[in-house]
This record gives sequence, C-alpha cells and structure tokens, in this order.
Amino acid sequence: MSRRRTPILKSLLYAAGSLNLLFGLFHIWLGYGFHRSPTIPAVYRGLLQAFNAGGALMIFFLAYACLLRHREMLETGLGKAVLVLGSALYLSRALEEFFWFAFSPVIFGSCLVTGAIHLTVLFRSGARRIPQGVPEPGAPD
Repeated sequence: MSRRRTPILKSLLYAAGSLNLLFGLFHIWLGYGFHRSPTIPAVYRGLLQAFNAGGALMIFFLAYACLLRHREMLETGLGKAVLVLGSALYLSRALEEFFWFAFSPVIFGSCLVTGAIHLTVLFRSGARRIPQGVPEPGAPD
C-alpha cells in the first residue's frame, strides 16, 4: 500500500469509527426504548433486547477497530474481514429499508454512507498477502 494513500484511508477509518460509535450509542438508547415500551409484548421485548444488545456490541467492536487499530485494519486479513463485516452490516441494513420497514431516508442514507466507507477502505487498502511463516504485524514473537 502506498504511503500516500494511508492518510486518506486512516481518515476514512476515523469517519467509519465515529459513525459506528454513534450507531452504537443509538442502539443503547434503542434498547432503553424497548425496555420502557408498554406496547411491545413481554415475550418479544426480551428477544428484541437480546438482539439489540448483540448488535450494539458488534457495532462498538467495529468502532474500536476503526478508531484504534488502523494498521491491523489496513494490513491484515482479519482487518479485511472486519471491513467486510462492517460493509455487509450497513449495506444490508440499507437494503432492508425497502423490504421490512417503513422507508426512512435518514436510516437508508446513513447506513448506505457508512457501508460505502467500509467498502471503500476495503478496496483501496489493497489485497496484501502475508507469506507463510511470516508473522503478521502486531503478532507476538
């Protein structure tokens, strides 16, 4: 990867991480709303809260990886897999607006932009292969 592209990719990772952090905080607020809602039957409330908690943890992990682990995200296979996860999560959620929810341009747009940022970093960072027997960056000796 060229050194010239690295600052741009780090900026994109900061943007993705910041958006992930905002989405994670939104999901904490959403979970509180599920907890307080009198209109959701108790049998579904627990299920919604469990899925929401798992989703929030995944989103906070994406925020952590994007904001604090630039080198791993850009140079390792695991970082690429995390970028695939982030882009798949947000792009699929954007598509779901057309099929499962009352369309919201705000949710559609924010998920589309966040997924596109993850995808851009994935493809712009290049497919760097690490030869067999060579430890990955950051791996213990």
